[in-house]
Amino acid sequence: MAEHYLKRELYELIRGDAQSFDFLQQATLDGIWFWDLEHPGHEWMSDRFWTMMGYDPAGKQPLASEWQALVHPDDMKSVQQALERHFADPACPFDQVVRYTHRDGSTLWIRCRGMIVRDDQGRPVRMLGAHTDITPIKQIQTTLETRTRDLARIARAMDNAQEGIIITDAQARILSVNRAFTQITGYTAKEAVGNNLRMLKSGWHDADFYRAMWWDIIQTGTWQGEIRNRRKNGEEYPQWTAISRVPGEDGENDYVAVFSDLTDKKQADERIAFLAHYDPLTGLPNRHLLMDRLHQALAYHQRQGLHLALITLDIDDFVAINERLGHQAGDQILGRIARRLQDALREADTVSRLGGDEFVIIIHSLTDPEQIHAIIRKLHSGFVQPMDSEHGDINLTASMGIALSLPDVDADTLLRHSHHAMFLAKQKGRGAFHIFDTSHARMMDKLREQRQRIHQGVKQGEFVLFYQPKVNLRSGCVRGVEALIRWRHPERGILSPAAFLPQIIDTDLEFQLGDWVLTEALRQMNEWKMSGTNISVSVNVSATHLLQAGFAHKLANMLLAYPQLAPGDLEIEILESAAVEDWEMAALAMQDCRALGVRFALDDFGTGYSSLVHLRRLALDTLKIDKGFVGDMLDDPEDFSIVESVVSLAISFQLEAIAEGVETERHARVLMKMGCPVVQGFGIARPMEAARVMPWMEEWKQSGLWKKMQQKPG
Repeated sequence: MAEHYLKRELYELIRGDAQSFDFLQQATLDGIWFWDLEHPGHEWMSDRFWTMMGYDPAGKQPLASEWQALVHPDDMKSVQQALERHFADPACPFDQVVRYTHRDGSTLWIRCRGMIVRDDQGRPVRMLGAHTDITPIKQIQTTLETRTRDLARIARAMDNAQEGIIITDAQARILSVNRAFTQITGYTAKEAVGNNLRMLKSGWHDADFYRAMWWDIIQTGTWQGEIRNRRKNGEEYPQWTAISRVPGEDGENDYVAVFSDLTDKKQADERIAFLAHYDPLTGLPNRHLLMDRLHQALAYHQRQGLHLALITLDIDDFVAINERLGHQAGDQILGRIARRLQDALREADTVSRLGGDEFVIIIHSLTDPEQIHAIIRKLHSGFVQPMDSEHGDINLTASMGIALSLPDVDADTLLRHSHHAMFLAKQKGRGAFHIFDTSHARMMDKLREQRQRIHQGVKQGEFVLFYQPKVNLRSGCVRGVEALIRWRHPERGILSPAAFLPQIIDTDLEFQLGDWVLTEALRQMNEWKMSGTNISVSVNVSATHLLQAGFAHKLANMLLAYPQLAPGDLEIEILESAAVEDWEMAALAMQDCRALGVRFALDDFGTGYSSLVHLRRLALDTLKIDKGFVGDMLDDPEDFSIVESVVSLAISFQLEAIAEGVETERHARVLMKMGCPVVQGFGIARPMEAARVMPWMEEWKQSGLWKKMQQKPG
């Protein structure tokens, strides 16, 4: 290929221009370029320029567009501006750092320098220049900048770290510390740097400790653990320290220790440990520590054949003291009570506070259970002396429940026994005590088990309603049925109410079961009605259930669930004895239910000594004569007179009388003569399941006792 004219011209220029020649000499290791300004598209680049870019020089044309295509787009504008400045003012050199794209796609940093060659008239005709690859320098510069930023970042992080940081050399001479070091130890960086780490030693650890620590560091490069050091003010403190070995480039090791002050954590841990076992107000053991000591004490006393007593002590009417003097004064009094109790007992005994004004005391090593009486007197004597306060003298008394240890009684049971005994002591009056009776405890445990089994039976649907008809002997019509609860026990068979109702008196379970009876009775009434038969149902409701707050509202919601029923079809039976016990409250509750249309019957009338005033004020519809009087009236003139009087009383008050316990035809005929045709009893029908009621009614219409009643006795 013929040599390019620019190359030949360049050679001529070099020979004739010493200055250009010198410049070229300086640039021989770089890429050289020569640009024809009269023909701007023509530019010659040396072979070194193209090899620098990763290209074969033989495959490249001497055109400006060839190298311009390799310039990074973001740098082209600055190159053009620099050229324009150089053209306008030769004193302004063309010297630019430009990014080029290598053939492999990487970026090269190129220093591009050049100068204009002018003609005799001073016009720019050519431009000569060189390209120097400064990519390695840029990479080194970037690395240094990154390291500088990293070091600055590390320095900031170190100085802002919450943990103290110490850097030492191999001789444990301090090289650097951070701000947290000063905050923790009290030493400034100026005071610490250059000194040996020994300046922080407290003398708490012996030489073996430090030998073991440095052995670990030498062997593994790290160590961490708790060290007790000394601050500048002489105060010792615990710190958690992690030490790491840092190999140096010169072969020497430096060491970095990162540590945190454990003082607050230790104090918090001690406080948590204290609160876990002690009452913060009095400093006495709490329930957790009490039970731990009680478990151990019971085991010890059983091995030694000794007795132990557990006393639950409750300050009488302490709530009133809090309300009158305020809780702060109340807390102060509790603290003083705690000290009095401790002073009254032996050091081996334990006084604990479970909360509020309740204290529990373990009395150890009783050789005779009777010794407890002397201890009780001593504890009571601590309350004889009034407690002075800024509000004046305060007289206190305490009720105590005492439970004595037994071989088969564990700690939880013993505490429960002492609590129960304390409640019994409260019932005796202020300042009383009660020693737990184990036979009573067994009875209470049995009662608790029975209640749990009844509750389980309710949840499992074991209870059912039986129904006993009430009939009018004169007309033969079925007056209604009385719902009677039964327990279909899986093991014991059908149980009557006497087998389970007494166990749940005055408990939530009584209300729960009573609500179920009402709901189930209404459901059955609705089922009969939907099948075309209207049967009224009477339900027995206890006085406590009737007087429960919101009973009438709850009953109204039950009735709303069955809008097809007439409220008058439901009758509530209450015992006469229960109504008389609190007849005023009973009258109010009955009025609320009567407003719903519900009827009322007074059951077992004649046993509760109701006055005529009570009968007049209670919203009643029916009097049910107690079956005890009815059953014996044929043989006992007094019972006969009572039944006759009740029937007359019902007629006088315009109430319906129903005789219970009718067993024979003779009973029925006597009651008919008295004017009481509505009866119920085994002589009419025994209680039956709901499915038997309607078939029985058909049988009754055809051949019931009432048919015989139409005939004259022979």
